[in-house]
Amino acid sequence: MPSTEEPRKTSTISAQIFDLLKVGITLVLTGLIGGGITYYYQERAHRAQQEQADLATARQSALTFLREVGDILEQRRHFALRVLDTIQENAPPAERDQVWKDYMNAVNAWNVKWNLYRALVLEQFGPEMQKRFYDEKADSEAIWGNYSITGKLMSFHNALEQLHNTTPDKPPPDAKAMEKLYSSISQDTYTFYSEVIARIQEGRIGKQSWTAGNTQNDHSDAR
Repeated sequence: MPSTEEPRKTSTISAQIFDLLKVGITLVLTGLIGGGITYYYQERAHRAQQEQADLATARQSALTFLREVGDILEQRRHFALRVLDTIQENAPPAERDQVWKDYMNAVNAWNVKWNLYRALVLEQFGPEMQKRFYDEKADSEAIWGNYSITGKLMSFHNALEQLHNTTPDKPPPDAKAMEKLYSSISQDTYTFYSEVIARIQEGRIGKQSWTAGNTQNDHSDAR
């Protein structure tokens, strides 16, 4: 009568090996899945930290931009109005020249930083905000109401320069009209500042806050 012990033993060993394989495969899969999940959450946490750091940097850059632009434009406004005063009052040539020199220093301070400011507005706030700061097409149409902030500054400067170079025998400038023009610039600047501040507070700054791919050509002289 044939013995059944040997097949039973073999079957038992096979079952044990199979169980061990299942345990091993389970451990390997658990390690892989667990490691993958851990990596995923670590990577996500790292991205979140990086986004927060980038946002903080963008906010600081935007705030620095606001302070600098505000200071330069306030100086420019102050000396522009002083130029108008000296022309209206028919001040001595030496005084007029000094005030004009002070005004031009403010203009030059703006021009030196203008390309940087324009690039910063595009990078942090996108092409639509950049157009409010400088719009080549609208500024070339010579329609005051359509000018960007830069376009109005350039137009006002050109008009002020003509007045400065006017000879005494010419009619005095219409100071009220010139002041009204600069008031328009101030209003546009205030609206622009308000939008920038709102975006900073809401975290809508940096390249991730606007659709990439809209670029504009570089230009140099912003007078």
